[in-house]
Amino acid sequence: MAPLVWLACPGLDHARRGFETFARECFEALRNRDDLRIELVKGSGPSAPQERSIPTLLRDSAVARALARGRLREPFVVEHLSYAASLLPRLVQRPPDVVYFSEWHLGRVLGAWRRRVGGRFRLVLCNGGAVAQGYGHLDLVQQFMPGARDYAVALGEPAERQVVLPLGVVLPPFKPLGEHERRALRARLGLPTERRVVISVAALNDSHKRIGYLIEEIARMPAPRPYLLLIGHAERETPPLRALAAQRLGSDGHDIRSVAPAAVGEQLRAADAFVLTSLWESFGRVLVEALGHGLPVLAHEHPVMRWVLGDEGDVADLRQPRAVAEWLGGARSHDRSEPAQRRRHEAAYERFSWDTLAPRYAEMLRSVAPET
Repeated sequence: MAPLVWLACPGLDHARRGFETFARECFEALRNRDDLRIELVKGSGPSAPQERSIPTLLRDSAVARALARGRLREPFVVEHLSYAASLLPRLVQRPPDVVYFSEWHLGRVLGAWRRRVGGRFRLVLCNGGAVAQGYGHLDLVQQFMPGARDYAVALGEPAERQVVLPLGVVLPPFKPLGEHERRALRARLGLPTERRVVISVAALNDSHKRIGYLIEEIARMPAPRPYLLLIGHAERETPPLRALAAQRLGSDGHDIRSVAPAAVGEQLRAADAFVLTSLWESFGRVLVEALGHGLPVLAHEHPVMRWVLGDEGDVADLRQPRAVAEWLGGARSHDRSEPAQRRRHEAAYERFSWDTLAPRYAEMLRSVAPET
């Protein structure tokens, strides 16, 4: 019989981050295979065939926030621990062969419980958090690129318990927008039809995603400067960023939105260029999504971002003032020709689409399952 895999995601269906988007896409890519039985176990939302919710103290609840403050932790850690507590009895009642997850704290709880009470199920970490060591409780760690595995090996982690497998991303077929279609899309989305639109999709914070730097870079540009569209999940750092954008760009010069993952694609299609200003990422799936929609892309000069973008995106030292403004003023950031869009899409699709990667994911999960 094909091995049973639980894809465990505490933040689905209420958090809007890359981890949750990946979990949903991975489930849909693998759910109908004959060589694998996969079930999605989430922290909220309705249950459905092969998909169920378990009781979880959600990160945005007053109780989770109070507990987090008392223990000097982020509310999402409380969410992950409460989800783990709900998952444990289900592991006894109907144990899977493999638990596949992205959240580090969840894995720590499951590993400690397995050591204490036993169990044959395997733990596989999808290492989106770029954790470099401490893999002793895990059976397999999925690294997104060779450099991540090499770094972990240099720190003493065994190479045989790691596999290099890029993040899978849903990428639609290439379909360029005509000018009339683009104007209609922008009008429907409430975006300016006569102005260049620069988009960034990232958590709305300054500590990692450096949204404040991006706002200032757009504000530095001479009139008529681009319209800035920020798409992301609100966090504790978001209110001052809203105030900064209102002050520096004006209400007619920007918008800040939180949209469902399925709606991000049309926001990208409506834009002219994409910028990600974080100084590091474990992968940066939004870079793939932006390329997949044919957009010119700029990210920080970092080995991960350079590897993901390949030859079809640009990198620069985004610690420097005017780096984004200068790129936006250059020719490559304006190249929205159909051949350029097609090249970007094909480069992303060939390396990162689920059509390409789903068989490799299934093989990874089958290979680690215990023998029956």
